Amino acid sequence: MRTLLPAAMLVAACSMAPLPSLPPGTGSYLTPTEHLARASLALRGVRPSLDELRAVAADPDRLPGLVDRYLASPEFGTTIRELHQAVLLLHPQLPNFTPPPAPPLADIPFSAMNGSIYDEPLRLIEDIVMSDQPYTRIVTADYTMADRTVATVWGLGHSDDSGWERTAWTDDRGAAGILASTALYLRYRSVAANYNRARANAVSRSLLCHDFSESDIHIDTSVNLSDPTVVADAVVNNPSCAGCHQAMDPLASYFTPFLQGTMNSVVIPSYPVEFYRAEDVSAWQTTTHRPPGYFGTQPSGLAGLGQAIAADPRFARCTAVHFAGYLTERPERDLAPAWIAQLQDGFVQSGFSAKQLARAIVLSDEFRTASAPDPVAAEGVIGYQKVRPQQLAHMLQRLTGYVWQTDTTDTIAGWTFGHVDFLDDDYLGFRTLAGGLDGYYVTEPTHTMSATASLVSRTVARQAAAFVVDHDDAAAPADRWLFSRAVTDTDPAGVRTQLAELHGRIYSELVAPDDPALDDTEALFDGALAASGDPRRAWTVTLAGMLGDLRAVYY
Repeated sequence: MRTLLPAAMLVAACSMAPLPSLPPGTGSYLTPTEHLARASLALRGVRPSLDELRAVAADPDRLPGLVDRYLASPEFGTTIRELHQAVLLLHPQLPNFTPPPAPPLADIPFSAMNGSIYDEPLRLIEDIVMSDQPYTRIVTADYTMADRTVATVWGLGHSDDSGWERTAWTDDRGAAGILASTALYLRYRSVAANYNRARANAVSRSLLCHDFSESDIHIDTSVNLSDPTVVADAVVNNPSCAGCHQAMDPLASYFTPFLQGTMNSVVIPSYPVEFYRAEDVSAWQTTTHRPPGYFGTQPSGLAGLGQAIAADPRFARCTAVHFAGYLTERPERDLAPAWIAQLQDGFVQSGFSAKQLARAIVLSDEFRTASAPDPVAAEGVIGYQKVRPQQLAHMLQRLTGYVWQTDTTDTIAGWTFGHVDFLDDDYLGFRTLAGGLDGYYVTEPTHTMSATASLVSRTVARQAAAFVVDHDDAAAPADRWLFSRAVTDTDPAGVRTQLAELHGRIYSELVAPDDPALDDTEALFDGALAASGDPRRAWTVTLAGMLGDLRAVYY
């Protein structure tokens, strides 16, 4: 099949330096229906319906109202979890980062344990955003979220329901949102003489966009890093080391009550298990030797730290950077500072509404820019965005009802792996091969169509095509996923009518049945029908081609 995407429109920003922003009124923008498709996929991971496309084609002013509807949908909540999974780098599928099976969870599969434990802070953020609480609550909330597994492992209150619900920590860690999350410190564990510095940097990097490891300082290579005594002196008295450690070490001191190493290093006879130890709150006196502090101030406890972060202008700016980078698929370092400042100001003025921040991004000119006439500025334009692995899974499920998954008895470090979602799994699945990240070894996504991403998208396209043809052939018209006409209908006029609908559903292109844009797709169907003599086979081949086409996986 031919591809309608010009090569120049498939550029992805790879520059290491910020690129010039597109001056207002120059270049070209997406059409209203293209803009709607991009907003829908960015916010929900699914394409707009035919009715929505037609509504915006008839009246582009309908687009903001549809965006508001998307922001209120459960799918946007899922996007919020996925966005923050990328920011916080959670869900490492490694045995020593996952609580081991023990009574009463002795038979739990690895995937279920890992998925629940690391979803806890993400579910809290989702709950805060979707219930329209100020986004600052992610570091000041006095509750968290738990399902049965999380409640059992950490000893939290939970009803008999198996789903996620609000609950509270039973110790004195305080109202600190995700800063009180055990999962965060299980992921960013501290071992040997690190003394919680990795945890401090994770918090600073993800919430303030201040990465201590990227500080531009001179390193004194004469320091004997193998001698803890020498290191302890250097981080205080050596100017080369103190430049970072005078801010990092007091921040690290807040996290001393959380278990330093891995839970797998000790035998756990049963759950719940203690991971937060209040008696260690003053352990900094024998580790960093610096009392808890936040960039020169001394907030009290995790709750005070959360309030200090929420009031820090860097927090609002960093949030704008994370949301803009994720929704536009542009490297955060390439985002125009003026645009980020505008988003930050609007975010603060809205009372820290994450929904309003996302709305401002997807309705902005920066989001809907398609091309730029200046060759230098054009390098910073993402003419088309590529679906992330999770977006591909959501999109295909909404279109075809197909979910690429399995349950397996394969083992990982001695326990059964369990459920595998192939587009949202790294151990047995293909998330990283499709361009995603695993949160540990692969920490940045790939937004171009690599060889492995192409193999993954085409493989799942073939399987989704076969599934939906079988399903819709046997289903009543009202229960079909994709076909409005009978699968066995080979009348040429009926085929073109069906193809026009498929172009709208799969590519977000509104075309009439007599539009020449359908000619290549019709030729594919006719060739497959002539070769097989089977309409089901012809539609399976046609859909496999369409679902794997660049017009389906780019937007």
